Amino acid sequence: MGAGASKPGTMRLAIDRTHGGNTQPEVLDFSVSLNPLGPPPEALAAYHDAAGLIARYPPPYPDDLAARLARRHRVAPASVVIGNGSTHLIYLLARALRARRPFVAIPTFSEIANAMLLAGAHPEAILADRALDPARGAGSVAHALELGADAVFIGRPNSPTGAMLSIAGAAEIAEQCSSRGCWCVFDEAFIDFAGEEHSMARLAGESSHVIVLRSLTKIFAIPGLRLGYVIAARETANRLREACEPWSVNVAAERVAHACLDVGEEFVARSRALIAAEREFLHRALAAITGLRVFPSVANFLMLEAANEASRGGFARHMLSSAIAVRDLHELPGCGPGRYRVAIRLREENERLVAAARQYFESQAADNK
Repeated sequence: MGAGASKPGTMRLAIDRTHGGNTQPEVLDFSVSLNPLGPPPEALAAYHDAAGLIARYPPPYPDDLAARLARRHRVAPASVVIGNGSTHLIYLLARALRARRPFVAIPTFSEIANAMLLAGAHPEAILADRALDPARGAGSVAHALELGADAVFIGRPNSPTGAMLSIAGAAEIAEQCSSRGCWCVFDEAFIDFAGEEHSMARLAGESSHVIVLRSLTKIFAIPGLRLGYVIAARETANRLREACEPWSVNVAAERVAHACLDVGEEFVARSRALIAAEREFLHRALAAITGLRVFPSVANFLMLEAANEASRGGFARHMLSSAIAVRDLHELPGCGPGRYRVAIRLREENERLVAAARQYFESQAADNK
């Protein structure tokens, strides 16, 4: 995994339920990573139109939506399984795959390990290298396979680091896992911000041991509706579908999803352009602040490291006193004190974040004189 990497299997993961969000209305929330444009107007209209349908049951399974998502990714409709958000599907995978020795490349979304634990497994960590790039090379996964891994989970792009394993690297890992009968699961909840050309979706639709997790809630900014899907080979997808609760997708979520896909190509392109420009601005502005390290990212968020921060959450507390919420990562496995994640928002909001951050580190420097 590069210089400074730790071998997998040296750390068991525990339950961690610390997440962003749930801030007060007057607080500018950088702790959750959503599209700063908000939902497409067509999605909001579809949501209101769906109100007239709430007295009727939705179909037990949204086949029409699955077929549409399959066309989007050029896979068979039977390869798509839709659920109540990608987190719901992570727990479904934990139940249905029955992995006994899963490995999770960390730091990453903590609900992956949580789901494995609640399913009776004991997830182990593949620790990132000094660049905080989970599973940067195939060697770390090969070692996990030698230790008996029967499932490997990797974020692409990874949250909270913003790093993304290349297509070639991901394909090599997928081949290693498949050859050993090990599940290889790529969490691609944020890949719309990096570009569909980076997705492993088509390989997942063809490979018996590769699974891709996707989300509509990030790029279309609809987390309140909870809508995600899995792409896997037909046999695997059928296994997941049979284990999934009926009516997991409500009528409003299904209608909104169709509306999002109606405008998806143009909306996603416009969103990516905005995020790329604002990410460059925010990275450059924050990196210019003495005492603050900013990690490269291909997603709609940046990970920060506050140098020499002795107390946990000092930066987060200062930002909250400025009515700005950031994601404190000190409890996230693979991170620690002084690390934070901030979303990419609109320019005026990003400038406000930069000003508050600069104030904190300038006051820290003055206190240390």
